[in-house]
Amino acid sequence: MKYGDLIQFDPIESVVQLRDADKSSAAQHLVNTYVISDEMAERLIQLVIPQMQFEQPVDNKGLLVVGNYGTGKSHLMSVVSSLAADASLLEGVNHSGVRDAAEQIAGRFKVIRTEIGATTMSLRDILVAELEESLDKLGVDYVFPDAGTITSHKRAFEDMMEKFDQAYPKHGLLLVVDELLDYLRTRKDQELILDLNFLREIGEVCKDLRFRFMAGVQEAIFDSPRFAFVADSIRRVKDRFEQISIARSDVKYVVAERLLKKTAEQQAKIRDYLMPFAKFYSNMNERMDEFVRLFPVHPDYIDTFERVTVVEKREVLKTLSLGMKGILDKDVPQDAPGLIAFDSYWNTLKQNASFRAIPDIRAVIDCSQVLESRIENAFPRKQYKPMALRLIRALSLHRLTTGDIYAPMGASAEELRDRLCLFDPLIAELGSDEPDKDLQTHVETVLREIHKTVSGQFIDENKENQQWFLNLKKTDDFDALIDNKADVLDPNELDRYYYEALKRVMECQDATYVTGYKIWQHELVWQEHKAARTGYLFFGAPNERSTAVPQRDFYLYFIQPNDPPRFKDTKESDEVFFRLKG
Repeated sequence: MKYGDLIQFDPIESVVQLRDADKSSAAQHLVNTYVISDEMAERLIQLVIPQMQFEQPVDNKGLLVVGNYGTGKSHLMSVVSSLAADASLLEGVNHSGVRDAAEQIAGRFKVIRTEIGATTMSLRDILVAELEESLDKLGVDYVFPDAGTITSHKRAFEDMMEKFDQAYPKHGLLLVVDELLDYLRTRKDQELILDLNFLREIGEVCKDLRFRFMAGVQEAIFDSPRFAFVADSIRRVKDRFEQISIARSDVKYVVAERLLKKTAEQQAKIRDYLMPFAKFYSNMNERMDEFVRLFPVHPDYIDTFERVTVVEKREVLKTLSLGMKGILDKDVPQDAPGLIAFDSYWNTLKQNASFRAIPDIRAVIDCSQVLESRIENAFPRKQYKPMALRLIRALSLHRLTTGDIYAPMGASAEELRDRLCLFDPLIAELGSDEPDKDLQTHVETVLREIHKTVSGQFIDENKENQQWFLNLKKTDDFDALIDNKADVLDPNELDRYYYEALKRVMECQDATYVTGYKIWQHELVWQEHKAARTGYLFFGAPNERSTAVPQRDFYLYFIQPNDPPRFKDTKESDEVFFRLKG
């Protein structure tokens, strides 16, 4: 059974551009492919459509669509604006409640769409220029007065809509703007205040005119610390705008209903496949419906992806789409739950060269690469290596979700077991009454083996909460330091350090038997006769035997491993040689 047999894969590989909806064929495709969750339907029915319609008098406001890059923000605005411009597209809406409610706005607007790019123009100049150009194409001749000659833009908008009404008496005018937040972030303090005041005026004119405004932003603009110094202006803007947030549940719905859509028969097969593994995890049984709908993507993948706050452009749908495309023809493993978990995104992130320009990400990538290298080359238990590498990648990505990459915060062995669906067939063979506990213990063992392999560097455990995390404050690679130091030591120095270590192991006294030579008197017990025999211990070759007097019963020689002296072995019966093998 292959992954492709269990899903009806519909790839999402391109980022929707708002201006795409200007073409009727593209607008129809965007409407037909937009999947609407019940939560999003409620927002559209209860908030968006009532704010846009102009038949019933309400306190109409501007609309801000809030969603991270790649979560469908531009797609949503394209769909709403397309329906507002063309009533024939209603039949393509795949939610009956939204389709019925949208009749209030369908085909009732002339729509102007724009995206703000790299520019130093004021927000007022950008939007005014776009309105003037688009109105001219619609046959409406109107030019806004110069900003320095008016005290408020409300009268200018009233004059504009009066001209518009003469040409389109039954229509409203909808202005849709994307990438607004990125633009506002580039503005200087005084410029930003003027931009926000103009935005407030736009929100206010929506109340009394058939003019509507919708903008897309990548975070809740009113909660952004970047704009804390203009709190008063932000508060006044907030009073005239409504926010429509695209939540994680909406993204999961898109993944389940479009990217990974399944028939009832396919869902039944997936459920039968996952059920034997459920006992190894603490909450898979309770969340089985979610696991089935999102299969083969682990439900926690999207939740973790959303928390990687230092990465702005997180194209979760595109990333999952490309990942799925690579496994459709692969067999579903029968000895493990074949789920794509959030650790798989780590390779995508670290291979993107632009992310290394962000200091926090670069620090985590460097630490993670050293860890992976040590596991690849020095991990003692080879059968655990695949799980060890997955744990390192998961903790690397998790490190970017904590806000502070140096905070002693991470994930426990139990969390990692569940959120990655880690598995080892040997645990299943134990036949224990607590398979989840056995698997957790196994994960803890692998984590400790990692910790041991890297001599306690790079990875640590918070003893207070048993959470494991990448420790970027302990990033000295002791093995590398030793190798580097060894490269600059001559053989004689290496032999001296070897003897210093051997001296500690053999518990030799500081004072030697013969002054100036590494010779000690040594005693061995002859067990059969319960008697002690006395001899000499040499850190060197038989060349120095004559210096040890009187003669004793045995002579033990530890030969220099790096720069051994030349000597003749006369095969004396009382001599034993020890050589260090590399």
